[in-house]
Amino acid sequence: MTRDKDDLWRNFPRTAIEFERRFATEEACRAYWMEARWGGEPACARCGSKRVWPERGGFLFECADCDHQTSLTSGTLLEKTRKPFKVWFRAVFEISSRRNGISAKELQRILGFGSYKTAWSWLHKLRAALVRPDREPLGPFVQIDEALVGGKGSPHKELVLVAAEADGRVRLAHADNNDEGTLKSFADSQIASDTQIVTDGLASYNSESLGQRPHQAVIQTKQERRESDALQGCHWTVSLLKRWLLGTHAGAVRPKHLQAYLDEFAFRFNRRKTNGVGRIAARTIEQLVARPPLTMKMLIQETMPCRAFRS
Repeated sequence: MTRDKDDLWRNFPRTAIEFERRFATEEACRAYWMEARWGGEPACARCGSKRVWPERGGFLFECADCDHQTSLTSGTLLEKTRKPFKVWFRAVFEISSRRNGISAKELQRILGFGSYKTAWSWLHKLRAALVRPDREPLGPFVQIDEALVGGKGSPHKELVLVAAEADGRVRLAHADNNDEGTLKSFADSQIASDTQIVTDGLASYNSESLGQRPHQAVIQTKQERRESDALQGCHWTVSLLKRWLLGTHAGAVRPKHLQAYLDEFAFRFNRRKTNGVGRIAARTIEQLVARPPLTMKMLIQETMPCRAFRS
């Protein structure tokens, strides 16, 4: 009998004590993983048949129809992992339960990894699982602005586009520039088509980049901004982002990986009012199951662009 995936996050442990009790064994973690991936009924990755039997202690399933062997982690973000599920689940709980996240160095210390690179790659895989591809666009009132992110005094700062609902969610994108085409890609992928938008006086914010969305351009002096900031949501978001990058990650974020950190920040910011970590952790595991593999080679050699700019 399959279970609804919503039941998984509703019943996920909400405290460290509950977590330790629920996932005390590798078998318990594997059982939860199978629930998240197959609804409790393993299926062949090649033909979809559920006529499979376990091999290697339940880590592999061989298909009776096509003889294909499917592992618990094949085709997921945990593909080819050599670490126990119990350790992965603990990492998920750590990144979900800490309001300001966790650095690779701290994760290495907590989980006892001999290599910093292992902890670093794990965190990037977990970050890839934080953003749902089907998330709702922003609306109905949104501010858009840009900011430069980088080390203090550094000439090599990175441009970040920011969209913020009124006292609501945010979206962040690492961009090459703020021309009309870039802003159009950002708006079309992140903001609902009937949203009312407020921006500063940048000329690139126009009907070409924002489409038919109602648009108000506000040009403010420093004094006017102090008294009533029309882009306060964006400015607060950028201030918190810079503080988080410096505080949690000591500013040690390379441009090629900046988007992954922006996604994590937005994920945390958008769930700042969520009670308990159960729902966050369960959704993270659900995305670990659903997202394709992310290898160390990919992390090292490839730049992770914002989905708004992917061709």
